[in-house]
This record gives sequence, C-alpha cells and structure tokens, in this order.
Amino acid sequence: MSQLALKRQTTKDIEAQIGTLSRPSKMPCHGYSLPATECKRGSILRKIENSVCSDCYALKNRYLFNNVQKALHKRLDALLSDTFTWQHLLTELINRKEKSGYFRWHDSGDIQSPEHLSAINNIAFALPHIIFWIPTREFSVVKEWVKTNKVAPNLTIRISANTIGQTLRRPSIGTTNITTSSVGATQTLSNSQNCPAPKQDNQCKDCRSCWDTQVSNINYTQH
Repeated sequence: MSQLALKRQTTKDIEAQIGTLSRPSKMPCHGYSLPATECKRGSILRKIENSVCSDCYALKNRYLFNNVQKALHKRLDALLSDTFTWQHLLTELINRKEKSGYFRWHDSGDIQSPEHLSAINNIAFALPHIIFWIPTREFSVVKEWVKTNKVAPNLTIRISANTIGQTLRRPSIGTTNITTSSVGATQTLSNSQNCPAPKQDNQCKDCRSCWDTQVSNINYTQH
C-alpha cells in the first residue's frame, strides 16, 4: 500500500480493517490488545498453580463482554491475515490518534510470532516521537529475535516473570531495551521500582517507569 493511498483512508476505514485502539482506564495512553486466550506461553502457564497467568485479569470481568471479545479477535484476525498491511495501517492509526507520546502494547494478549515482534519494532522505528512499551512472557522469541534484529530506541520490551514472587534480572542479550517485570516480588534489585498505581487510584498518573529503560524491573502488586 502506497503512502498516498494510506493517507487517503479515513480513520474509520482503517479501524474497519484492523480494529480500534484500546484505552485502558489505568493508562495515560492508547494501547492495542489481543485475546488472552491466544497467548502462547500464557496458555501453558494458566494451568500452573501460582503462575501469574493462573489468575489472568484479562480472562474475567469486562474482558468477557461480547463487544470486548469481538474487538480483541478482530485485531488478531487482522494481524494474522496480513501482517505487512496490518503494520502499515496501525502505524498510521497510532500516528493519528496518540498524542501523549506513549503507547502500550497488550494489556491483554502477547506476541504471536517473531514476525509480529518485527512489525511492532517497525512501527516504533516509524514513529520516533512515541515511546512504546510491550510486556511479554515470550522470552524465547525475544531472545532469538534480537540476535538478528536491532530494537528500536523508543521500544521498551519488559520480560514478565512467570510466577508470583519471582524476581527477574535484566537479561544480558545485547541491548538495554530489554527489561523485566515481576508480580509480588519481595527481593529488591538495583534500579527496580514498585508500581505506584495501587496508591494512586489504580492509575499511572504521572509515572512512566514502565516505558523507561533505565528502570530495570517493575514490581506489580498481585491483582
């Protein structure tokens, strides 16, 4: 698709093809979420007691509403049917709608493939004025992917701990853009920070630590 053809499409036209951006109430910015049922690593962890995914917040409450499920699957279908077109349409949509300078991937769902991660990375390269954050449990995918790809400087990838209370250290895999997150960890690491949201109406407010590569680990309170 040419840039001219892309620019001629209305925002509604683009959303009809790849779905709308999400706007989690906690976040200061837009996001783009996928069905949690389609998480690769998460689907395995959900069956393991005391794993973070065993009580996944994205598999209950408002996420179960028919309209929410429909929106999540529409995004996934668009991604899987034509990742190249999805990437270019989503780049244009984010550029039009995100004015905060920040973007969060996947408050529900996770990386589907190396090609998906490449598309996310390409979107970040195309929009250098926006800082992107993606939490993921697909460490094996990320570890292999970074061997042959350069992470965009405005993309923060946080490897999420698998179990509650687990503490992760920043992986030494050749880039400072790879950071970590934990849930209910008691061990304190250098350059680690506890998420302040529980003390401020469950909102980020002015905190942007999740997007900050200088913060090596974010520790969240268990939902």
